[in-house]
Amino acid sequence: MLSFFKYSAAGNDFVIMDNLSGLLELKAWQIRKLCDRHFGIGADGILLLEGDPEYDYRMVYFNADGSRGEMCGNGARALCAFAQRLDIPQRTGQFLADDGAHGYRIDDSGIWIEILVNPERQDVEIDGQKAALMNTGVPHLVLPVDSVADTPVNEMGYPLSRVSERFPRGANINFLEIGVEVHKVRTFERGVDAETLACGTGATAVALYLTTTHPQGWPVSLEFPGGVLSVDYRDDRYWLTGPVEMVFEGRTGLDRLRHSTEKTEDSPS
Repeated sequence: MLSFFKYSAAGNDFVIMDNLSGLLELKAWQIRKLCDRHFGIGADGILLLEGDPEYDYRMVYFNADGSRGEMCGNGARALCAFAQRLDIPQRTGQFLADDGAHGYRIDDSGIWIEILVNPERQDVEIDGQKAALMNTGVPHLVLPVDSVADTPVNEMGYPLSRVSERFPRGANINFLEIGVEVHKVRTFERGVDAETLACGTGATAVALYLTTTHPQGWPVSLEFPGGVLSVDYRDDRYWLTGPVEMVFEGRTGLDRLRHSTEKTEDSPS
């Protein structure tokens, strides 16, 4: 039986496992079943906490579809909270993710995670609406809309998120309703292939869009369906914070996860 912890970061939920031993190896079909909300635990992704000789810890992230993710901002906040439970992080330090080394800060206001930003921005047009593609660890499209409540996020987000000539790595799609003090965002995430309740790297992309396109200063507050995320720019670094909590812990047997009717490319037929 395998121990796991369920965390929620502004409604972005994750299954987290301690892999400091380095012995745990998850197959794609196991990840899909762990994330399945009917036959598994249910989550937007899987996080493994691993050791690293040069950093406080290493973050390994898998999307709900079983694919490896370069980075996940809310996942990084959740994993830092889990590492704090194990007395690993200090007040400040660094961890390693697939997109590089990230700083973290833990203070009275919460857990702050550094988001690595590629300064290149690609301005595009979607159905006559100006939008912007940028990379904040993973590619994100920021698309302004009149009302996020009236936007069919899944219907519009799915085709836009696919790998294409315009978006060769695919993209997460952020629908932005610009407000006065708090801006509203809904996100369709590739790898989950559905709307998630919040997105940390998406929040950073939206904050970058607002501060470069509109008279918006730092920090930037963004209202997602799962809660408010804040992005700040300090000392030439981008920082993300927001709510995070452990929901429950449990144990599962990986060999019991597969539903008998599923056949996948990495499971026996």
